[in-house]
Amino acid sequence: MARITWVVLAGAASMAVACASNEASEPGDNYDGTLAPGTGSGDGSGDGSGSGSTTGIEATTLATGCAPYGSDVYTPYTSFGPVSAGDVTALPWRGPSVTYPDSVEDFRAYSLPSTVECGSDKDARDYLDVTAGCLSAVSSGGGKVGQTHGTTDGYYRSVALPYDGAHQRQVAWHDVGVEYRFNYSQWTGDVSNPGFKAFARYLTEYDLYVASWRMDGVVQIQKKQCGVYTILKRDASYGAPSPNTWHTIRFEVVGDEQRLYLDGHLAMTTTDAAITHGTAGIRIDSAEGALIDDWHVFAP
Repeated sequence: MARITWVVLAGAASMAVACASNEASEPGDNYDGTLAPGTGSGDGSGDGSGSGSTTGIEATTLATGCAPYGSDVYTPYTSFGPVSAGDVTALPWRGPSVTYPDSVEDFRAYSLPSTVECGSDKDARDYLDVTAGCLSAVSSGGGKVGQTHGTTDGYYRSVALPYDGAHQRQVAWHDVGVEYRFNYSQWTGDVSNPGFKAFARYLTEYDLYVASWRMDGVVQIQKKQCGVYTILKRDASYGAPSPNTWHTIRFEVVGDEQRLYLDGHLAMTTTDAAITHGTAGIRIDSAEGALIDDWHVFAP
């Protein structure tokens, strides 16, 4: 059921995200951190109804506050309303037909090697959309990890597609955290400021928050609204992630505060109240074949 949906957007919106870091001990291990309350560690079976609390869930209509977009602007939301709004405690990341990934994609459900999804076939999985490039499950360090393959221009992007099985509708998180681990061997291009990035309150490809750890050593948090990027905070002297090493990027949005953690250390915080709801995701530029693991979406 994963797919691109094209919609005309209107109205007003804002975003925020929150998350907490728990690092796996070895590359390829199943996630060994603490899952948010109401989530499980299932094997991918189930009817999608979940067992999370229904407290704090409300129906809402999403909007961007921007001029209507054309059909070439991607959004993960098939309908901007009603959707279920809340945090990840009440609304864990699960698909509409199965409970997998139970808030953490650690690739435990796949035989090896196998294709998870490509941007050219968004119906492969109903709990995520790969919007650029391909994601595969491969063996590394004696366990299962994901491997990203970019487009010919070097872009890889994917977003979570959370679903509220109890109310039979999509989910837009308010307070949410997203984190994943990554390992790369070399930079393979120079498009779009190469680096590793995390999305929060992703409403459309033009309306989101994004945190970045880049090849040039820049670390920053940006808002993208109505297609226009605004740098909320930037550190040009942080230093680039080293190759052939597992790193963790974690991005939290809680209320109007955004927090970026790198390898367990708080790198920066900032505030903005422009975007209030959305999903979470990953972007990797110009690091062909990079490995990812423990893509975790949870309540802060």
